[in-house]
Amino acid sequence: MFTLGKMSLIITTRCNLRCKMCCEYVSQFKPFPDMSLDEERSILKAVFEVCDYIDTLHLTGGGEPFLHKNLSEMIEAAMLYNEKFGKLMLFTNCTIPLEPKVLEILKQYKDKIFVQLSCYGLMPEREEKFTAAVQSAGIPNRMRKYYGEDQAFGGWVSFSEWDKQEKSKEELTERFKNCAVTFRLRGNWRTRDGKVHWCSRSQRGMELGLLPNNPNDYVDLFDETSITEKRKKFELISEKNYISSCDYCSGDQGTDNTALRFPAAEQM
Repeated sequence: MFTLGKMSLIITTRCNLRCKMCCEYVSQFKPFPDMSLDEERSILKAVFEVCDYIDTLHLTGGGEPFLHKNLSEMIEAAMLYNEKFGKLMLFTNCTIPLEPKVLEILKQYKDKIFVQLSCYGLMPEREEKFTAAVQSAGIPNRMRKYYGEDQAFGGWVSFSEWDKQEKSKEELTERFKNCAVTFRLRGNWRTRDGKVHWCSRSQRGMELGLLPNNPNDYVDLFDETSITEKRKKFELISEKNYISSCDYCSGDQGTDNTALRFPAAEQM
């Protein structure tokens, strides 16, 4: 049985906020077109041909998923595979009005859905209204406070600019090992176009042309290799000492050093 802990479908790279330290760099680059329903269906079909089971399936974004005009339909499409994943998770900044049809879908599938409520204190009334709607509907959720004192995780980290750092193999191995994507998640697998990357730094960097394209660091769900070969490549990537994007990253994700943490969501 071939399983993964987490898989994210990046359904949008649009966001209504312009955070300076956004790890997805959505405020600094033109967004890609939103994922269409047909694209989602194709990716889900390909994902679950390779994976027998995924603990957490995300419909998320480099941006804000609740901006997607077809979010309710995308949740419905994902639920066709509900026996092949544990939970469907959505992240939100809680500032987009929650459409009634989306709320109804969340309620309908609340036994399989989990919503991450990230509150930045930028639009308090909207945040309160959104979180109240989710919580009063009994939809499983977790709130993360990212403003004022006691911010979740101590705030955000900088992933550095996109310059190659020329670190040694030993330094890169240590960086990869100590990254939260490795020691906590065992891969933050994510895709927008069928190319599944280990982490957001790798995926966003390559799709934006900020990192050299390295096919050894992602699984292309739509290439001509067999399911067995794709599974083997997932395993090979997860067993690497490091991936190429590590040399273009601070490696601070997951750090306990408070000096490397900064207030979240400061706007440009």
